[in-house]
Amino acid sequence: MITDIAELVQGIKNISSEVLGRDVTVISGFSERQVRMIAENTLTIQQGIANGDIDSDLQEYFLGKLKIMTQNYVDTLKGIMLVTLEKLWNAVMDFLYKVIGLAT
Repeated sequence: MITDIAELVQGIKNISSEVLGRDVTVISGFSERQVRMIAENTLTIQQGIANGDIDSDLQEYFLGKLKIMTQNYVDTLKGIMLVTLEKLWNAVMDFLYKVIGLAT
């Protein structure tokens, strides 16, 4: 039974680190792949514009696609982070209920 504030604080920190550490790995893997694709597309557009393969009409099209890709990336990260924060909240609350003696 936890009766010390420092021990309780450490317990909350440990749970937070565990949940966030696990999910940061997932987020990092997803992020790396997505950012790589965005970077590759950006350089392809840059090279196409520089060598004249992409005219102004195509430039507008490709930049629009790049914006959509980037927005999807950010939206997906927001969703993953919201789920992670919900997991964290649940884990901390479970821990606190156990400390109180109201284990679920």
